[in-house]
Amino acid sequence: MDDWLEPKARAAAAGIAMLAGGALFGQIAVDMVEKGRGLFAAFAGLFGYFTIWANGIVAMVAGWCGLIGRARGPGHPALLAASAVFILVVGVVYNTLLAGLNHPPTLLRALIDHVFHIATPLLWPAWWLWLRPRRALDWRYVWAVLPVPLLYCAFSLISGGQTGRYPYFFIDVSLLGWPQVIINSAGFAALFAGLMAAAIAWDRRAR
Repeated sequence: MDDWLEPKARAAAAGIAMLAGGALFGQIAVDMVEKGRGLFAAFAGLFGYFTIWANGIVAMVAGWCGLIGRARGPGHPALLAASAVFILVVGVVYNTLLAGLNHPPTLLRALIDHVFHIATPLLWPAWWLWLRPRRALDWRYVWAVLPVPLLYCAFSLISGGQTGRYPYFFIDVSLLGWPQVIINSAGFAALFAGLMAAAIAWDRRAR
């Protein structure tokens, strides 16, 4: 496999990294100004949402691809596919389950929200489909997609147990109880693994 990315792939990845990264920094800045939070408090307030994790990962992976231009390290093909799955799940879950519950109070917040939940979930998977290093994935990489969502789930459940606040209703133990939350978490893990398997199958189809 030639792990050097083409110039158009690098340019597109750099643009996506700036878009996602700019939205993240913009959200932190807005929280600092509007809520009077310090930098650490503003970041910590956002860290509980998988949307932030996924957009942050995309910003870092896409930034690596744009700046370094090699499918190694953070740009490894397995991480490229996993990051595309992360952000795709964010877009699908938000727009099917959560969009009606979110009402940004200002135009700026609405624009940032649009980047998080619509623009990046469309652009980064599209980048992966058309500009990724091709025929680079083996089936052993299917598990590369699971550590991040499982870590996030553990973090959210521990934090929610201490504070009583859960970022998403489908992992709210106080509302649903542990059996249902475990079922929901297992279902989402299966969704991530299934999408990663589909990505690997798509990548291998031309072999």
